[in-house]
Amino acid sequence: MKDYRSLCPLARSLDIFGDKWTLLILRDVAMFGKSTFKDLVNMPEGIATNTLSDRLEKLVKLGMLVKTKSSRNKLVFHYRITEKGLDLIPVVQSILNWAEKYLYQESEKEDFQEFKKSINFN
Repeated sequence: MKDYRSLCPLARSLDIFGDKWTLLILRDVAMFGKSTFKDLVNMPEGIATNTLSDRLEKLVKLGMLVKTKSSRNKLVFHYRITEKGLDLIPVVQSILNWAEKYLYQESEKEDFQEFKKSINFN
C-alpha cells in the first residue's frame, strides 16, 4: 500500500490499521491464538465474512500476517502474525490502558481485569 493520504505518520498509520477490524484480528491471532478463518469469524465483536476476508487479504499483503495451507485439510488456511504485526501489539496495549482509564465504569473494572488476564496484559 503505497498510496497514503498525506505525509503525516498518524494519517499513514491509520491508512493501515485505522478501520474497525484490523487491530481486533491482530489481537485474536496474537493473543488468543486464533489461526483459521473459522476461528476468527467467531470473534465476539461479530465480523462479517466478507469483511474478514478483505482484512485478512490486506494484512497478508501488508506483511502483518502470513497465510499457509493446512497440512491436514487443503481447504483450510492458517494465519500467523509476523514481526511487523507483533510490533503493533504495544499500540493495542496502550489503547487497552487508555480504554480502562476512560471507558469503563467502576462496576465494570473487575470484568475488565479478568479480560486483561486472559490476554496476558498487565
